[in-house]
Amino acid sequence: MEFKSNIKEFDKLKQEMFVISQGSAAYEKLAYYIEKNYKHIIFMTASEVAGEAEVSQGSVSRFCSALGYRGYNDFLHNLQQFIREEITAPQRLQYTAHNNNLASVINMEHNNLDELEEILSQEAYQKLVQKIIAAEELVILSSRMSATILPYTSYILNKIRNNVVQVTPDSPLWNTLELRNPEKTLILTIVFPRYPNDLIKKLEILKREGFSIAGITDSIISPVTSLAEPVISIPITTSSIFDIYSTPMLFINLLLRDVANGIEGLDKRINKLEEIEKENNIYYKNARS
Repeated sequence: MEFKSNIKEFDKLKQEMFVISQGSAAYEKLAYYIEKNYKHIIFMTASEVAGEAEVSQGSVSRFCSALGYRGYNDFLHNLQQFIREEITAPQRLQYTAHNNNLASVINMEHNNLDELEEILSQEAYQKLVQKIIAAEELVILSSRMSATILPYTSYILNKIRNNVVQVTPDSPLWNTLELRNPEKTLILTIVFPRYPNDLIKKLEILKREGFSIAGITDSIISPVTSLAEPVISIPITTSSIFDIYSTPMLFINLLLRDVANGIEGLDKRINKLEEIEKENNIYYKNARS
């Protein structure tokens, strides 16, 4: 369903490009080049697109503005959303082997990070914070590459509260989740492209069983948006061989900071943990200090 939605959105974009292309010869060249090379473009800078399409870089910027975007980087970010399910890892490897523009990737990450302030001011974000604080039991659920965020999230959550488990398809807990009490358990799922079918199917089952599900994903058209509430959309960068998770990781850190600030008596818990760590000589200490 998500892939079909992206195709529909991309078809709409192509139609808009066709309309705008009637305005000038440069726009016509850009529309044609983008339609024929859209998989390559998500790894290209504005100047590279301009060179390949034989137009000026200013024409690229004006073309993106005419489409309703804030500029080329905004256009690129949205193009990534449309085609990320279509492009495979071997294709990414092929494209990035010929295009290693570090500045473009870093610039997109800057743009993603700039969006976090607005995301953290949303009502849905505050609702997520409160749900995590109030849940008697918290299950962090994910699969495949998205699940690489789980150990960090689980480690910090277990520092600040009890009854937190991380679950992936290779965990024995995966097959017994439905036996938990839906009235006491919050499912926090992290779902980024390429969206794993095993995770989506498990979330569908849990929803039918009456579990409360909260989601962290990348887009309003992600399949998790119909299964979870609240859902927070965090941008990721796909212009690399593998998706870049630096923005989601910063979001998780800020989310857990706000959860910690909302838990009463956390200072006593943290002090107790510090005492245990000292007693067990957990951390290296320089003999000279």
